[in-house]
Amino acid sequence: MTWSNRFRLLGGMILVFAIVAGATLVLNQRESQVASNSASFEALTYVVGSDYAGSVVNQAVQEGDRVKKGDPILTIQSATLLRDLASPKGVPSSAAYTVSQTGMVTLTATEPGIVSKMVARVGGFVDAGQALATIDRSGSIFVLAKFRVDSYDFARIQQGALVDVILPDNRRVTGTVSVIRVVTVGGKADAEIEVKTRGLVDGGYGGLVKPGSPVTAILHLRDDGPLAGVKDSFFTLLRQIGM
Repeated sequence: MTWSNRFRLLGGMILVFAIVAGATLVLNQRESQVASNSASFEALTYVVGSDYAGSVVNQAVQEGDRVKKGDPILTIQSATLLRDLASPKGVPSSAAYTVSQTGMVTLTATEPGIVSKMVARVGGFVDAGQALATIDRSGSIFVLAKFRVDSYDFARIQQGALVDVILPDNRRVTGTVSVIRVVTVGGKADAEIEVKTRGLVDGGYGGLVKPGSPVTAILHLRDDGPLAGVKDSFFTLLRQIGM
């Protein structure tokens, strides 16, 4: 065998090895990923309610409106409030509402956010303790994703694990696992996972980021294989160079 043939043979062996190694890494990567059954953007919320029953006389905001802390939401005329104002005990102060001596209680936003639900309407009667509006807190957008995995794969879900969030227009946002909940059904684990992402704001990405908007979440499971370290280094390099 001539030296040129030996070099060709060596080059062919290296090429075959590179192809096999690359295919092995890709296959290993796919086996370490699982797609969500369902996923959507969600937000932390708080409910606006009144300590006093009465009639709604003013509605200061509509669903979808953005509010700041202290902004008025609803004003209620309450005979119960008038009675308490006349009593020796009076009315306790609250950051959630202001009262007037004429029996008006004005409910206010306790944190900035967006009004996602409005139940009360002007002219309607509301009970004490009734939920009258819901506000999504500003800066609290996260992804809630559900996965169906077997017992072995569930053990590979970790806090802080990488999650790729695919938007409806196929753009990708990277997040990490912040909360893991599980319910076992027929030997399968239904995992419900909260994904924390950076820089997402309500209305971002051309309006795609908003509570209730569906997305797809790709969860990266812990790799217990012998090539775990090599694979992690390889795919970290790909992400750093933008691939």
